Amino acid sequence: MNFTKIKSISNESKAQGCKKELYEVLAASKYLDNKIFKLIIEMFKKESISDSLSFLSQVENQKCWVKHIIEFDFLSSPYTKENINKVIKDIKYFTQVMKQINGHDFNIINYSNEDNIKNKQALIKKICNDENIIELLRYLVHLTSIDNKFIQSGSNSLHLLVEMKIDLRSQSLENIKIQNTSLLAANFARCDLSGSEFDNVVVSGMNLNGAKLYNCKWKNLRMHDGIELKGYDCGVNSICFSPDGKSLASSSTDIYLWNIKTRKIKSLLKGKCRITKVCFQPNGTILVTCGNKSVYLWNLKTRKQLSKLCVHAATVYSVCFSPDGTILASCSEDQSINLWDVKTLQLKVKLCGHIRAVYSVCFSPDGTTLASCSEDQSIILWDIQTGQQKAYLNGHTSRVNSVIFSPDSTLLASGSGDYKCGGDCSIRLWNIKTGQLKSKLDFDDHCVISVSFSPDGTILAFGNADNCIRFWDVKKGLNKTKLVCHTDNLNEICFSPDNTTLASASGCSDASICLWDVKTVQQKVNLDGHTKAVYSVCFSPDGTTVASGSYDKSIRLWNVKTGQQKFQLEGHQYTVFSVCFSPDGTTLASGSYDKSIRLWNVKTGQQKAKLVGHFDSVNSVCFSPDSITLASGSGQKNWKEDMSIRLWDVKTGKQTAILVGHTNGVSSVSFTPDGTTLASGSYDNSIRVWDARTGQQTFEFEDHQHIIYSVCFSPDGTILASGSYDKSICLWDVKTRYKKFELEGHQYTVYSVCFSPDGTILASGSYDKYICLWDVKTGQQKAKLYGHTSTINSICFSPDGIILVSCSDDKSIRLWDIQSMQQQTKLGDYSKSFNQGSFPIDGALSASQSDDKYIYLYNFKTGQQLDKLEGHNSIINSICFSPDGTLLVSGSDDKSIRFWDFNTGLQILQFDGHTRGVLSVCFSPEGDILASCSRDMSIRLWDFKAKKQQFKLDGHTNSVWSVCFSPDGTSLASGSVDNSIRLWNVKTGFEKSKLDGHTDSVWSVCFSPDGCTLASGSKDNSIRLWNVKTGQLKIKLNGHSNSVNTVCFSPDGASLVSGSVDKSIRQWNVKTGQLKSTLNVHSDSVNSVCFSPDGTSLASGSSDNSILLWNLKTGHLKSKLQGHSNCINSVCFSPMGTKIAFCSDDSSIYFWDVNIESEIPYFDQNYECMPAQMKTLPLQYNPFSESVNAITPILLIFKKPIFQAQNALIEQGEFVNYYGVDLRQFFKSKGSCFLESQVELKYK
Repeated sequence: MNFTKIKSISNESKAQGCKKELYEVLAASKYLDNKIFKLIIEMFKKESISDSLSFLSQVENQKCWVKHIIEFDFLSSPYTKENINKVIKDIKYFTQVMKQINGHDFNIINYSNEDNIKNKQALIKKICNDENIIELLRYLVHLTSIDNKFIQSGSNSLHLLVEMKIDLRSQSLENIKIQNTSLLAANFARCDLSGSEFDNVVVSGMNLNGAKLYNCKWKNLRMHDGIELKGYDCGVNSICFSPDGKSLASSSTDIYLWNIKTRKIKSLLKGKCRITKVCFQPNGTILVTCGNKSVYLWNLKTRKQLSKLCVHAATVYSVCFSPDGTILASCSEDQSINLWDVKTLQLKVKLCGHIRAVYSVCFSPDGTTLASCSEDQSIILWDIQTGQQKAYLNGHTSRVNSVIFSPDSTLLASGSGDYKCGGDCSIRLWNIKTGQLKSKLDFDDHCVISVSFSPDGTILAFGNADNCIRFWDVKKGLNKTKLVCHTDNLNEICFSPDNTTLASASGCSDASICLWDVKTVQQKVNLDGHTKAVYSVCFSPDGTTVASGSYDKSIRLWNVKTGQQKFQLEGHQYTVFSVCFSPDGTTLASGSYDKSIRLWNVKTGQQKAKLVGHFDSVNSVCFSPDSITLASGSGQKNWKEDMSIRLWDVKTGKQTAILVGHTNGVSSVSFTPDGTTLASGSYDNSIRVWDARTGQQTFEFEDHQHIIYSVCFSPDGTILASGSYDKSICLWDVKTRYKKFELEGHQYTVYSVCFSPDGTILASGSYDKYICLWDVKTGQQKAKLYGHTSTINSICFSPDGIILVSCSDDKSIRLWDIQSMQQQTKLGDYSKSFNQGSFPIDGALSASQSDDKYIYLYNFKTGQQLDKLEGHNSIINSICFSPDGTLLVSGSDDKSIRFWDFNTGLQILQFDGHTRGVLSVCFSPEGDILASCSRDMSIRLWDFKAKKQQFKLDGHTNSVWSVCFSPDGTSLASGSVDNSIRLWNVKTGFEKSKLDGHTDSVWSVCFSPDGCTLASGSKDNSIRLWNVKTGQLKIKLNGHSNSVNTVCFSPDGASLVSGSVDKSIRQWNVKTGQLKSTLNVHSDSVNSVCFSPDGTSLASGSSDNSILLWNLKTGHLKSKLQGHSNCINSVCFSPMGTKIAFCSDDSSIYFWDVNIESEIPYFDQNYECMPAQMKTLPLQYNPFSESVNAITPILLIFKKPIFQAQNALIEQGEFVNYYGVDLRQFFKSKGSCFLESQVELKYK
């Protein structure tokens, strides 16, 4: 090191102080060996240093430096005095650099603020490829765990690393202290962040999958994710902050007052009609609401209604207090506006001028003017003192829905548009003094519903009919950001008085209130990502790049390490269905709905050639192993415009051959590794194998029952895999042409199959949103990966087999670390290999129905309560899954039926109508209709989409105990205590037929899968099979010696299983009526039986308080679940076959994860030492996780940042947002595991 250089830097530092450019300060590190950063950090740790500059500046510490230089084996060259002195000089030089950083603005201000965007972008451009500066930034991040003086520079450093998309995964970041910065979309997958402290940090879109988060102190966290307030069954019409900002009022048919900090309901004001608007008096003592033709005033101290004002002749849409709180304005569908004296509650004046309904009124902050807007497309400004019109603002050409004054009373904002036809969907800003239009912002077809100024007047927020909130910079006239927030109509938005929070309220199917961090949601998120469904992904041969093709017409190339977009390739006119790298890595081929194939230069991103020849959509492209030939498959289902495979010369772009044979479109093509053979899959349900040299078909596989979507050869060319619409995957022996295995596990169409490079694993992606990993040798499922929220269209292994990439209709691309599946975890003497097959996504949850009128969700493995479903006010009798498994419906003695979102545990809907307890509920096969039966002797059909009763079916003369839809959904069967079975026409609600024969109560009815036969079980000890078409008895099955409580057909319809009070389960041959087998294990009445969807397993529930899971092939008991204090009344497999739902006499509902088939064992004598053992677990594994993947996405490429925390291990610590709200439940909802709960449970 040159001492002259050191002195010059030192002198410059003194002369220029903090004025030196940040880049110059950071660039000074280029004279250093970047290994020195690690050496210095390790020295600090060993010596327990807390003042880094003091330690580095004192000459007497040099001996200590020498000791550590030798101890850490820092020098690769001999340990000569000269070499050691060189390192010492480097440390001295580095000390000067750190002194400059200490005094620089970089260690004072927040570099993530908008004010610094330009400077930051310029800096990033200079340093993004400088390894020494990047290592210096990493050093500064680690330094925050040692020296508090450098917390802000370390925080800014981490922000820069995130912005530059430096790979931060699997890093050791223990005890770092980060404050006042943005870590938006940071990827900390598998990082150890234990002991870290975050304060005022933006964590939106952060990836914490598999991270270790022990004893963290994260407070004042900021995120785009809104905090939801749930309490309504139907839409939230209006919201308003209290003047002190501590409370929020919201309305539907009732009025809720919320505590903002705790997110809890403070009080409920019972309404008697639909409340359209709520508004606080400025002093906070009165709340005014309106609905129907009346205005209501409430005393907030006593929670009592003060008065009801009735003057309007039609619905009152809006109310507003004057700034001093002495006047109340109300507007109505009757075209009038009323001004009331709040003290006397007398009408002061009636303002008439609008010729249609008046939707909104607003006082100016100075109290002199009232603005009103109307369906007549006008805005009127009124003089409060005289009641006269001051101005008539004309410009909107559709109804005006909302108006609001700016805080300084100089501007008025208005929003317009019609819900149905759109029309003039615009925001307009008006100059109040002149009445002139100042500026205008138009939208194509989404009307503006609500407008709100920020308290400082700089931002105008507005909600559109597309359920989004947008922000407009009033001074600059710029549309800043867009916030996608609700799933139903956005009814109102409102800023908190302190300008920190924006609240939004939405309609019926969403029925939620969201609270948003104003500071965070306004930040621009410049993330790369497809804007529509992604259909194809492919790794480059060197594994550094992933290509993707999308419905948005684009192809994108991604850096695998950072997730950063390298190129966006534009050219196709329609959807890109397939992308494929040439084996030499120089060319990318793409096939599109626009009938063309394009070849791209991977290095430059430029189009090399366009191959034209197909007459229809190009669905698949594949290079030969030598990169000389490209194969393509074309055609759409049943269009038959083009059913060909074409071979192309890559060099010339000329077509060399057409392979004809398929009788429908070709969906997939694949070359063998030696390039001599080509396989194709088609919409004609066949797989054809071709000689690639001659173009002749050599043979055909015809075993799939439906469309073939994907074909793929194993790396050695001996096996061909195929995925189909029939839900199956077939593995074919190419030499013998026989099927080796049929892999069953997906619940819906399999769209993509791909072999690992070593040929031992096959991956498959499906419409069911899962990726399955299969052992090619045994045909067994190894793992199941969940993360995508929609159909998985394509999957591809990296060349080294470590990473799997997937893409989906959810617009995202995910990268999975497959290698993690193989690792083991050992706790004490208990050793087990933990993989996704052991810990499936569904987990093991328990929904408990109780005499205390609640449903509880429990973690069945740990006994930990996850959620409480509040709503019913009496015992719950029946539960049922929706066909897609997303909803749980419950029927109760309180006469109501309630629908719960199974993922969130929130009630989303309630049906009332029965006059006595609801005994049974059942979804139609399509999930659009719900049937319920009751002690009131009636059956009711409910339209789930329309959310109303469709029919009431009367006919039974006693309680109806069982209802069941036919497989086609056209008929409903019911069984009753009146001894009869009745068949109903679902479309008309009329009784089709009555089946008589039983001599006692009919407890159970069940349709066969083909809908031709109905089985019934009765108190008369018999089972009867009925011809559904004729209503005639086909056969009577005798054998049970007591009441038959339950009957169930196997999925193939060949067998019927019954359970009885005689304690036995019997399996019958449906065709012959013969008894096939008897299972005698239960020690009391068998109350319910149910087949798994694949027909291989049977679940049974009994009065002996147990549930048994049977292997029907062997007749052996697979697993037993016991320990309940009451009998089990009903069991049911979830549609995916992964859970069994069951309910008990203890008024509870539970869920059992059948993939695990037993509770996760506690560790007995080793359990006491678990906390210490947990701390040494590999970061990528969480053996205590119940509802998350063991294999987690390590990288998510998506346009919208998504917060992820699957398998994050959390012990102790705190996670609190800027409201003071505990975010532990939020982390849990993202798949994190709280380890202390495991220990607490054992001690209890």
